[in-house]
Amino acid sequence: MPAASRETCRHCRHASYAHVDGECLARDQEGTCGCVRFDAVQRKIRQRTWLVTVAFFEKNRWTPDVTLRVQASTMGGAALKALRQAKRERTTRRHIQQIRVTLVPVPKA
Repeated sequence: MPAASRETCRHCRHASYAHVDGECLARDQEGTCGCVRFDAVQRKIRQRTWLVTVAFFEKNRWTPDVTLRVQASTMGGAALKALRQAKRERTTRRHIQQIRVTLVPVPKA
């Protein structure tokens, strides 16, 4: 799905495709929405930087820790992004028996 269609208005919370020339055309039980301008919700502002350390247990040993810097808004999102990236960067394709993830939020300066 394109990024433009996922944007929502911060005033009325309707999708961007419901706004034509800045005016919201979405209809609900009371009639039209009435919003006259479209301002996208800024999701990038709510994200913070996380330092994530990932290690895999495979074939009776732990692989060396991989430290990644990830942009996410929650701990769970940071863990998922780092885990996916670490799996892509792995050199071996052995079966992973356990995963160890350590999350540290980077303080905002």
